[in-house]
Amino acid sequence: MIRFLFSLLIVVSFSSPSYPAITADFTQEKNSDIPKGWELKEWKGKGEIIVENEDGVSFIHLKSSKSSFALHKELNFNIKEYPVITWRWKVSRLPEGADVRNSKTDDQAAQLYIVFPKFPAMINSRLIGYIWETSAPAGSVITSKKNPNTKYIVIQSGKERLGEWLEEKRNVYADYKMLFNEEPPLVGKVSVMIDTDNTKSSAESFFSAIKFEKELVMFAEAPKPVEKGADTLIGSANPTSKETPESLEDKKGSSATAEANKKEENNAKKGRFAAIKSRIIPQTAPDKKTPEPVITANSSILYISFAAFILIFIAVAAAIAVKRPKKPKKNNVKKIIFL
Repeated sequence: MIRFLFSLLIVVSFSSPSYPAITADFTQEKNSDIPKGWELKEWKGKGEIIVENEDGVSFIHLKSSKSSFALHKELNFNIKEYPVITWRWKVSRLPEGADVRNSKTDDQAAQLYIVFPKFPAMINSRLIGYIWETSAPAGSVITSKKNPNTKYIVIQSGKERLGEWLEEKRNVYADYKMLFNEEPPLVGKVSVMIDTDNTKSSAESFFSAIKFEKELVMFAEAPKPVEKGADTLIGSANPTSKETPESLEDKKGSSATAEANKKEENNAKKGRFAAIKSRIIPQTAPDKKTPEPVITANSSILYISFAAFILIFIAVAAAIAVKRPKKPKKNNVKKIIFL
């Protein structure tokens, strides 16, 4: 019994794996131009795909000429447990005249999609697309003209950073809550795409490994989009204008307003930190509602393992403490027989 409990303790302590990241990389498949574990989908024209390696790092090289194609990789995990996505990409040529805000010119050199399947998948799945745009400004949040369940976030825009490897990082969980105002289902796929079929142009891009990593999401705060026609801009710039005495007065008033807004923002930050503190040390009355703490997979595994350890320790101690009944001595048995 003791040996069994001890073996069980060993199993519980070491059989709960923790994965710091889920990686979708681009390693070369033998006798194939498609990277290992990925599937090619061509909508128009033929996809030009090259798996390359530089300094031991594999990446995918995509070329499009009046074509539209994507690479898909199936995944299955909870985005709340791995909320942060990081990736590296580079664009060397943008599709001329492309603009995601117009369905007739909706082409991009580099697109990264996270797919959240919901039944029926063909019409109800949610998609978040992180894109490198030709015309729409960085920070724009746009709903697809073809599918309202597809949302675009413009990460890079224009030719300023062409030819550079850029590393990007987003909190997908926070983005999903902002875009769809609901809890996300499990992630089903990740896709990289390039298309130039609408503008009849050409484009070229590169993607390195895509990673989903663990990170506490209690600090994530979704940006507040400002409606502008059919599209939305996050942090859109104000137009420039010449200064006049009246405008200077307005400027003073606006600076005072900005200062007041800054104070209000600082107070809001203090409130958020107080809320975070309350998750660790509850300080509110029992009848008041407080935000539920975010428990990651690592902490859950730690709590379960610790509880199991305590229970097994108690069981082992109890087993040792119980005294086994003494067997009658052989002499006594013999006497009973002779009598």
